Amino acid sequence: MSSTAVCWRAPALATLVFACTTAAFAADGTPSRAVSANVMAARQSAIAATQTLQPAATKRRAVATSDGKAQPSEVFANPFRAYPPSCLADGLPFRTYPQSTGDPTPQQQSLTLPGDPGQCFADGNAQECNYSEPVTVTVWRVACPNNQTAVLVEIDRSQANEGNTTLYPTFPLVSITQGASSLSPVRLVDDPNTFFATTSVNTALYSSDIYVLENYYNDQTLQLDYAKAFVLTLDNTISFTFPDYNKAQYVAASQSVPISGYLSTNWYNPLQFGEGMLTQIYDGDASKSERFFTAAWYTFDSFGVPFWLFAQGTIHIGDRAANNVQVVYPTAGKFAGSGTTTNTNWGTADFSFPDCNTMVFTYRGPAGPSDFPSGTGTRTWSRLANINSLVCN
Repeated sequence: MSSTAVCWRAPALATLVFACTTAAFAADGTPSRAVSANVMAARQSAIAATQTLQPAATKRRAVATSDGKAQPSEVFANPFRAYPPSCLADGLPFRTYPQSTGDPTPQQQSLTLPGDPGQCFADGNAQECNYSEPVTVTVWRVACPNNQTAVLVEIDRSQANEGNTTLYPTFPLVSITQGASSLSPVRLVDDPNTFFATTSVNTALYSSDIYVLENYYNDQTLQLDYAKAFVLTLDNTISFTFPDYNKAQYVAASQSVPISGYLSTNWYNPLQFGEGMLTQIYDGDASKSERFFTAAWYTFDSFGVPFWLFAQGTIHIGDRAANNVQVVYPTAGKFAGSGTTTNTNWGTADFSFPDCNTMVFTYRGPAGPSDFPSGTGTRTWSRLANINSLVCN
């Protein structure tokens, strides 16, 4: 008989609590781990570290009111985000990294992951306890607005093992070294723009999945800058070394921002007050991946009287421009909603956003003099403000 430390996961108050015990195994029928004891020891240390980095208390934020009482907070922007939220507004580009991100140097290695240590007790699955499986790990950067970047990690099971819930690998310990600083474990999630979610060490990997590197929501924690050089290590076994981010190497970095709800805001010309534009992006037919782009241009006619132009067109998820959007102006309206308004065609317009804080639009109105705005031109305007919680960059 031999004796070894065994760890498993048990739910307690919606938090994964890891317990360890000592179990004896017969020499012939063995749950003896098929991976390095150093790997399992490092993983076990990371479990406690996660609770320190992201304690449960940080999952709620209170706001002090004028009477001194704490109230639940409203929605707010994450001050510790690792990348602009608009960068991954349409989700993670699973299995399409060369085409969708244009990273010139994606890195890929093989890694053997252990089975579930939670099966290494008396009524567990001894075969899973002893199991190990090679997976393919791919790491690459995504170009984001304003010289920023996000880092994605994809862990792929083989096609033969995909979806197998009887025998499966478990999530590795992920650590990062950046300059003189080190962080272990590192926060990874498979849904972007979250605050508190974390993929825990030893989580079952039933299927291939993709994760984005995040920062822990904690004032005292090291906040990583993924635009700077770093070394990413998995299970103290394989490492990926990335230099400082150079946006000149990424085609997407020179393109306009994909149009999403993060570009819903007010725009203006800082040198010309009194005129502005409101843009709104709405969901459309999900089956067709459609969105609706709308804009209201608050301008003036030839007599200096306020004049409104409205634009609406259909775009698709991932589009970086809204082109040939129909523009109309209303007539026959009356104050406070009485009367019937008629929309009359005015012209068309194109819209694009070089970055989160800049809008370029080209308009094509009727030719010749008129008592309402006319002519063609191109303007570059600036963002006035961010909508609550929808910080683009």
